[in-house]
Amino acid sequence: MSEKGMFSGLYDTLFGDSWKMWIGAIILSFFSICLFIIMSPWGASGGVLNWGDNIIKPLVGETATEITKHRYAMLNITIVIGAFSSALLAKQFALRIPPLGELLKGLIGGLLIGIGSIIGSSCTLGGFYSGWPAMSVGALIFTLGLIIGTFVAVYYLMWEAEKYPGISSGTTKTLLSTGSWQPYVGIIMFIVGLGFLFLFPTTPEKILEGSLVMMGFTFFGLLIGFVLQRSRFCIVRALREPFMTGETSATTAVFAGIIVGLLGFVAMKLCGFGTGASQTMFVFGNVWISGLIGGIIFGVGMTIAGGCVVGSLWRAGEGQVKLWFSVIGMVIAMPLTNSFKTQFLEWTGGKANITDAMYLPDIFFDIFDDLLLSYLGAVLFILFLILLWFIVVKWNEKSGKLSRM
Repeated sequence: MSEKGMFSGLYDTLFGDSWKMWIGAIILSFFSICLFIIMSPWGASGGVLNWGDNIIKPLVGETATEITKHRYAMLNITIVIGAFSSALLAKQFALRIPPLGELLKGLIGGLLIGIGSIIGSSCTLGGFYSGWPAMSVGALIFTLGLIIGTFVAVYYLMWEAEKYPGISSGTTKTLLSTGSWQPYVGIIMFIVGLGFLFLFPTTPEKILEGSLVMMGFTFFGLLIGFVLQRSRFCIVRALREPFMTGETSATTAVFAGIIVGLLGFVAMKLCGFGTGASQTMFVFGNVWISGLIGGIIFGVGMTIAGGCVVGSLWRAGEGQVKLWFSVIGMVIAMPLTNSFKTQFLEWTGGKANITDAMYLPDIFFDIFDDLLLSYLGAVLFILFLILLWFIVVKWNEKSGKLSRM
């Protein structure tokens, strides 16, 4: 094979067709484990909150953590750049401008995502994809809310399509969708993403202050954005499709990623390996009411918008303007909701009862009084929930009992 033919074949493998989502899910879980080794696992909502804080807080005379000093804010920026460069390299980038009703749904969905993520102290990553491997009880509660919210939103969208089809009717305008220029711009954008690494000084003193952590999150954000776009990774689809069409491939892919993450996270937490490793890493205080209500609101928002936090980011990177509006809604809603979070928690039943974090191995430790058995019990419980969920969605795929379409 000629040198040109070899590289052409590699290029076609990477960018010819979209990857299987389960492949992307496994790679993304591996990247999340790498981030855990550096400091903490993959998350998204905290970074978008930081973006919003840097816009809203100066308006009222307050200061926010600089974006270049917030690891998840930089992670999210490079996720967008990574998805943008990937779409260009695959010649899949286009500015897709949907009808006004869809843009409005993107904005409203983003606002609800922002509100839900703050109330529930989570998103689909911290409260599901990373939260389950972290063995957080709050993540299980938040996920229940996500399922309820997704179910409600699916039925709303079906009702809307039947009763008020004009809301989303119209033509989607597509711009910049063709051109041999896209791969060249994609290479440039990937290099630009790598250039963000030079924002962080590498002197010994600065490395000790956190520059190495910032560089790691910035670099892996670029890779995560790339894999997200190539694999069309979508947690919303995994939660939505069983209720809509009964299709389960996305759900199965997400399960595969969670299992890989679970094995890695357990090893990290049990052995205390890595800079940020601790038993309570990514165990948030969203038990019970706040996690459930936040999950419901988030689930409704992400289904209406067509993307969760990270799903909106990578789709925005490939030019889907509806998801630009979703991100704008999050950036507005998160800091504003955060300013009222304490009052909400007190109103819903008392801060101490709601915000105390619960770690699943601790519950099993009270039963077995043994560290290894407590972790084994927690892992088996998570795997049991995954198996139960898998059985239900596969049953529904054949029977259609839970599906609207």
